[in-house]
Amino acid sequence: MANVLQVIAHYYVKPDAVDDVIRALGALAKASRTEEENLSYEFFQSPEEPQHFVILERYSTENGLEKHRQTAHFQQIGVSVITPLLERKEVERFMVAAD
Repeated sequence: MANVLQVIAHYYVKPDAVDDVIRALGALAKASRTEEENLSYEFFQSPEEPQHFVILERYSTENGLEKHRQTAHFQQIGVSVITPLLERKEVERFMVAAD
């Protein structure tokens, strides 16, 4: 059975930037889903803490996240737009059995 890379990211957004991050994450998710090694890209906003987002990404290879981080859309949206709007972020990586 093959393994896939599961990425779990927590974004903690500045209070006045929530709407901007929602729009940017929507664009980033759409573009990321077109990547060859991307199996899924979803994001969720906490109803209790609207400034807290969880991003779940799956890649077909262990280096899929690194390839994702090198794409033009990640650099333009993730780095240039989203990162300045965050108070902090946490990213975890796990190898899991493929479905």
